[in-house]
Amino acid sequence: MADLENLKLRVRAVGLYVARFLGTTVRDARTGRVLGRALFVPFRGKVHVIGLEASVIPVFAPQDRLTYWKQELAFTTHPPPDFPHEPGA
Repeated sequence: MADLENLKLRVRAVGLYVARFLGTTVRDARTGRVLGRALFVPFRGKVHVIGLEASVIPVFAPQDRLTYWKQELAFTTHPPPDFPHEPGA
């Protein structure tokens, strides 16, 4: 049983290595900071992000000219909370 779990972990590690090697560099749309490398797989109306360690939010990238038929998808991280910390109410 332990050998099966060890095999699963090795297969997962190899899969993530391949996804990051073949994937593209992901930058934060707001800050321009590099978030890592990931492989994007569109499947059944969803975009699967494989190999990225950060949690991201998809956003539409700003455009020079407004077009509705073609828009670029970008990714950004979750913004920090904009409310003060007030313990116990």
